[in-house]
Amino acid sequence: MNFHFIFNSIWRLLVITTIAMLLSFGLGYCLSSGSSHNDTIAAEGWILSIIITGSSALLMFLAWWLTKKSKDESETKKELVATSTIPWLICGVYAALPYVFCEPKMPLDKALFEAISGLTTTGATTITDLQEIPKTILLWRSITQWLGGLGIIILSCLMLGGLGGAGRTMIGAESSLLSHDLKEGSLRNRARHLWALYIFLTILCGGGLLAFGLTPFQAINHALTTTATAGFGTENDSFTGFGTATKLWTMTFMLICSLSFPLYLVLMNRKKTAQQRLQELRQHEETRWFLLIAAAAVTAILIIHRLEPFGGNMIDTLFNVISIATTTGYVAGDYNQWPLLGKEVLLLLMVIGGCGGSTAGGLKVWRVILWIRFLRSELTRAFRPRMIKRPTINKHPVDDGTFGQLFIVLTAASFFLAMGSLAMQLFEPGMSTVGCISAVIASMFNIGPAFAEFGPTKNFAGLSTASTLMLPALMILGRLGFVFVLVLFSRKLWKHY
Repeated sequence: MNFHFIFNSIWRLLVITTIAMLLSFGLGYCLSSGSSHNDTIAAEGWILSIIITGSSALLMFLAWWLTKKSKDESETKKELVATSTIPWLICGVYAALPYVFCEPKMPLDKALFEAISGLTTTGATTITDLQEIPKTILLWRSITQWLGGLGIIILSCLMLGGLGGAGRTMIGAESSLLSHDLKEGSLRNRARHLWALYIFLTILCGGGLLAFGLTPFQAINHALTTTATAGFGTENDSFTGFGTATKLWTMTFMLICSLSFPLYLVLMNRKKTAQQRLQELRQHEETRWFLLIAAAAVTAILIIHRLEPFGGNMIDTLFNVISIATTTGYVAGDYNQWPLLGKEVLLLLMVIGGCGGSTAGGLKVWRVILWIRFLRSELTRAFRPRMIKRPTINKHPVDDGTFGQLFIVLTAASFFLAMGSLAMQLFEPGMSTVGCISAVIASMFNIGPAFAEFGPTKNFAGLSTASTLMLPALMILGRLGFVFVLVLFSRKLWKHY
């Protein structure tokens, strides 16, 4: 086992976590949260969290340095799997420290829930009154979501550099990127460009929110969580109390960040002509299908609204559909009051999610497209067994390994949805079946709000300890696309690879 490789990844991630804590603590001094929020800094808790995380980073650095001359210098598959999954657990534990040491001083299980919900960009919360929470904790929630949006592994690879195939495997596990999205150019350059684009979109989003009347504190928090399509906010009623312009601006950025980031890099490539860029855009089927699905959902909801009117104006209805389609989880009003058919449309959007290589969650649109094409291909082969036609996505043929992973993801998602729902009903006998199933779906596909007891105007505060620990595990499973987490439990991996 190459512990040098693993220690190298972990100490850098802990450094990132420490810097993020310092940033949240520092911004707490600089920004006023206004009269509607708690202006407390909670300095002692932050200092303790920073010291513990920074000291752990130093210890991991020393462990990395001491194993530097180890004879085992190659990274095998077991190291790649470990560094693609274990850091999420480690960062989750350290990200929970501010919730434990600062007000409201959560129990460890709820602190872990909040931290992992942030890092996986799920957006589910156990906090009942956001406006009573210290502003530094609200900033910490937003920063963890922003780091998790594009991916802590991608940021780690940018710091590591020179990982080659190892880095591609790690990034592919975290971001659900297609294999051909990772082939072109230097991995470190691509990671740098992805993060530069991500930062630019965050600044642009925050500038617009400031212009539309939000305070600097509100604008920074919502810019971080909008571009991460994550959903943590600063207001108890989410976006319900904000103006129409703010909602339209936020919808725009939710959609932008639900499309594939590598596609943006291709479109901004100066070496390509305008015609070549347009051709690339036309070939990107996933983008087209995602926008068509979102448009169809909006149309369906508006027709349902026309036939069976429910509360809220057209902008709020549109906002809720886009928020769920992009797996952001902001709300404007209570979609729990919608007719059953409207809620079923939202449930379908939760499962599908956004595009691969975006900050959105869900199964990802490209997997749904491939699943349908694979079904169609196999049905055709039933009466034409000699026909050999490999399905494509974005005009690229799909290899057998991708089909294998698609099968694992769909099977695992179905299995954990069934088992998680049964476990939830066992742990929460007082909850409704709809509430339990939707809570598992919202966690596994990184949505945040669900239905019934876990609807948009409610939260996850009333869960038992067992449920509070199970749902974050589902969040990590869904965030990493199931495959790499499940492989951790394979004996063959640790014995032979």
